[in-house]
Amino acid sequence: MVAGQNRPWIDLTGRVAVVTGAAAGIGRATALALADAGAVVVALDLDLAGAEAIAAEIGALGGSAQARALDVTSQSDWHDVDAWIESAFGRIDILVNSAGIALKDSVGDADLATYHRTFAINVEGTLLGMQTALRFMRQSGTGAIVNLSSSASLRGNSLMAAYGASKAAVAHYTRSASVEVLRAGHDIRINAVHPGLIETAMADDLYKIYERIGPPQAVRAAVTTGRAGRPDEVADLILYLVSDRASYVSGTSIVIDRAANA
Repeated sequence: MVAGQNRPWIDLTGRVAVVTGAAAGIGRATALALADAGAVVVALDLDLAGAEAIAAEIGALGGSAQARALDVTSQSDWHDVDAWIESAFGRIDILVNSAGIALKDSVGDADLATYHRTFAINVEGTLLGMQTALRFMRQSGTGAIVNLSSSASLRGNSLMAAYGASKAAVAHYTRSASVEVLRAGHDIRINAVHPGLIETAMADDLYKIYERIGPPQAVRAAVTTGRAGRPDEVADLILYLVSDRASYVSGTSIVIDRAANA
C-alpha cells in the first residue's frame, strides 16, 4: 500500500471557514464542500433564513455550521461578526468571499446608483471581509482566502460594465493583498476564482439582461462551450485552493468557464 493512501485528499478538520453569500449558489455549494471536508462553517448572508437553512443541512449531514446575518457592505455588521467569531471560535482559518451582485448597465448611460450598489457589494464587501479575516490570520500566521471574481472581468461588456469592472477590482485587491501578507512573513494565501456562466439565481438575472439574444439556451450557446457550469464545480476548485494541497498557490486568478472564449 502506498504510504498515506488511506488519507483523504483534502482534510480541513477543525478549521473555521467563513463563507459570505452562503445561502445560495456558489456560496451554498462551497459551504457544503468545506463542511464535507471537516471544516466548521460560518454561513453569512443577508438572507438569514437561507443561511440558517444551509447550516441546518450541514448539521443534518453530520457536519458543523452556524449562521449569521450579514450585509457585506456594512462595516458595523462586519464588526459584529468579528466580535462573535472571536467569542465563539477565536479564529478564522478560511474565508470565501462569495457574496455578489450583477446589474445591467453600460458606460454611455451609466446610472451612478447602479455603479455604487455594484461596487459596494462586490468590492467593498470583499475588502471588508478580507480585513476581518486577516485580523485573525495575522495572529495565527496562517490562513487561506478565496475571492469570487468573474470571467466578465477579463473582457469588455456593453450590458454589465460596472459588474465587470467591480470583479476586475476584486482580482486586483486579491493580488495586492497576497503580496502584502506574504512579504510580511505570514503563510496566508489569497487567490481569486473567475467563474463563467454558472447555473445560479444570478444566472437567471443574466438571462434577463441578455434576453435580446434569445431564451436561456441561446444565451448559453453564445457565452459557453456546450453548457453552463454547476455551483459544485466551482466549489471543488475553491476547496482545493483553501486546502494544503494548494500550499504554493497565492496571488493568482483562476478562470473556470470551460474555455468559453476558445
